[in-house]
Amino acid sequence: MRWLRRSGVVAAGVAAMLFGVNTAAHAAPPANVGWLYTQGRSGAVFFDADLAGYPSFEKITVCDNKSDGRGILAELTQSLPDLDYLYLSLRDPSNNGDCVAQWDNYFADGYPVYVRVCEYWGTNEDNCARAEGVA
Repeated sequence: MRWLRRSGVVAAGVAAMLFGVNTAAHAAPPANVGWLYTQGRSGAVFFDADLAGYPSFEKITVCDNKSDGRGILAELTQSLPDLDYLYLSLRDPSNNGDCVAQWDNYFADGYPVYVRVCEYWGTNEDNCARAEGVA
């Protein structure tokens, strides 16, 4: 009988340890992307994974740096283990001296966020770059 109780305690301990390891493997500290430039550096996006003073908030800033008739498009995506797919798109349509920014709690904390920045005109895109951060 003692053996049965001990094996139950050991099994529970092993299950808790495995669950803890599995959870920890998914949770990662926030990681900014920093300035990610298009090829040719005509524009950029900044992904701030943990906005100062607002835990769990992400800030995305998109800047068109060149007057060339093209805008800058940033796309951010996150796929979660339970098959949720999150998507955010932000555009700066012109080099007018201002960037476009948004911030909110968009993404699940501790999971990768995939960032893509491109030049766009009409429905065309070119000179894209990609990076990965963590929300």
